[in-house]
Amino acid sequence: MIVYEDARQWVEFDATVRRTAGYRRNRRLSRRPSREELAEAACDRDGYLRQAAVERLAVSTDPEAVPLLLLRCVDWVRPVRELARSIVRAKLDDTVLRAALPLIGVLRRRRFDAWMTSLLREALPRLLDDALALEDRETRRWVHTEAIGLLSRERLLDIAVRDHDFVVRVLCGDALLDRGECVEELLAAGAPKVRMRALTLLGPEAAVAHLADRSSAVRSMAQALVLKAGGDPAAHYRAMPVSFGALAGLGETGTAADAPVLERHLADERPRIRGVAVRGLRRVAPESPAVRPLLTDPSPAVTRQVVTFLRGKFVDLATLQALLSPAHPIHTRRAAAALLRDRDTWRRLHTDLTLLRDPDLAADAHEDIHAWLAHSADTYTTPSPALAAEIDAACTTLDPALARQIRFALPGRRAARVDTRD
Repeated sequence: MIVYEDARQWVEFDATVRRTAGYRRNRRLSRRPSREELAEAACDRDGYLRQAAVERLAVSTDPEAVPLLLLRCVDWVRPVRELARSIVRAKLDDTVLRAALPLIGVLRRRRFDAWMTSLLREALPRLLDDALALEDRETRRWVHTEAIGLLSRERLLDIAVRDHDFVVRVLCGDALLDRGECVEELLAAGAPKVRMRALTLLGPEAAVAHLADRSSAVRSMAQALVLKAGGDPAAHYRAMPVSFGALAGLGETGTAADAPVLERHLADERPRIRGVAVRGLRRVAPESPAVRPLLTDPSPAVTRQVVTFLRGKFVDLATLQALLSPAHPIHTRRAAAALLRDRDTWRRLHTDLTLLRDPDLAADAHEDIHAWLAHSADTYTTPSPALAAEIDAACTTLDPALARQIRFALPGRRAARVDTRD
């Protein structure tokens, strides 16, 4: 038998039996069905058989009786559904209901009507702690929404500050802010959306104090509030000690005159600082030559920022091809490949063919080749003769079928076929 508490297994069992059971008219339950036969009959495709199983479950004391009845409480056939509901109520004392909460939460999504939702709502005052601890994410969020009025100020604050689900934290934090309570506590430790809102409830001093916040959302709100008050966020950032938030804010609000400050931090020993400096330069100095050497940065996070910075800008072809060498770390090779693919459609294909020899990047290259082939008919450009020859030569080591597809996509091969048909 399936474990009673495992709600998802019960739902899967119901679906599996319905899917695999053959339909035969006038099937009947045995006079004394086994537990397995009764469970399968309760989930059968035949509505009459399900109804007969529900009637037997009414007098059953087996532990699976309640979950099977709950499944039938959301049955798609109305008589089966109503019969199961009339029976299951008498079996749902608090002990049974507590064990059934996970299944009730999952079944609530089958919204024929609000019956299952009402059942869960009625149980909340008595089983609040158990309901709040449900594992199903959607149900747990619904429970917290319903339970706002049942929770104390202290409990709401604890959830808003510590819960692992940011949606739940926002629900409880917003409930407190609606009452004007715990504003400073939530500004210090709430979810970013809650901290943004808390910031608007305090004065300009709070906005200035959070200009260098670790969260970009909170920084943006602080910047907007400082501007609204007639201040200049960039001026505040220039006067601040160096930190991640201060450099990020300077990049978000500064001007080209701030580029030297950001460039100076490209050599910082902390990858996070180097990365935020690159990101800031992308806005205030998009042509800065100081970023390009960081293509070989030891941090993958920094390299990703560098690739974003360099997209659409000319980088020496020989330099990028040299970075594809297996002697370089995988994140460096991946960055070089991304920039090579961006140059043009034929360089993208040539890069992918080159990377098929790279055990770390071959799978990505193979996938991109097939994506390229899917859109090759839309390609109206022509590779240089030298590049076309390199692509053709690289096809010699490919699967013959794939090689034929690629060679057929080459413009010269297409023209030859057209001439032959003509």
